[in-house]
Amino acid sequence: MNFKGIGLIRNAITMAGDQNFLGARWTSALAEHAPNPLRRPVALWLLSLSPHYFYGRDREAESERNRTSRQQLANEILLPKLHPDFDVLDYGCGPGYLAHAVAPHVRTVHAVDISRGALACARVLNPAPNVKYDTPDGFATSAAMVDFAYSFAVAQHLTDDVLRTVLARIARSLRPNGLLYLHIVLDAPGWRKEASWRADTSLPGRMRMRVGLRCFARTEASVRAMVGQAGLTDVQIEPVAGRGASDDDIGSQHLLIARRPPR
Repeated sequence: MNFKGIGLIRNAITMAGDQNFLGARWTSALAEHAPNPLRRPVALWLLSLSPHYFYGRDREAESERNRTSRQQLANEILLPKLHPDFDVLDYGCGPGYLAHAVAPHVRTVHAVDISRGALACARVLNPAPNVKYDTPDGFATSAAMVDFAYSFAVAQHLTDDVLRTVLARIARSLRPNGLLYLHIVLDAPGWRKEASWRADTSLPGRMRMRVGLRCFARTEASVRAMVGQAGLTDVQIEPVAGRGASDDDIGSQHLLIARRPPR
């Protein structure tokens, strides 16, 4: 079996639903109940099992790469728009590196992710007194409202149906005039749209769609339509590169900015 096949099997063991890597119940239990001296290495090991976060074998180095890149995103894209009195939503926070970078500059960060394992790792690696880690359902139940929402390296992994649901949830949580900063991937070489992924009905294609890390490109028109359906307005789409960030692939992609209308 090749490396990709092994990766798909590993994903299936750690998943709990669509693109919910590290969502299996045992992943969060292991991170939460590991003895204190082992909690950090256990959290880093768990993150290394996900296709999202670590690219190399040196887990400490990969953790530092994530911390540095997310601090760069915060500094160059988010912090100029934030205020110390803001409540902020980090949608798809993963292990919390970006939430931790934003936290000193705002009142509260609601950091949400579908993966309970990733959230457990975030509490170990990136705790902060004003960061509240939770699932999307838990955040919705809290009925908390925010002044600013952002989501990076998330939308491209979601189907259109799921992205519409996410955008509607974010829109409901924004206060009037609240802003959304959404990282998106528009038509780009090497990226396929959702329809192309679904058209591959071979066994490897079906496995990648079911348990692989999906990466969908979209058209600008389709994204604008989804954001508008969620009730957000004043939509702008700009290259991330124009804002100075060079993190991973994000620096060559796009940023969508939208606003919840005033009442």
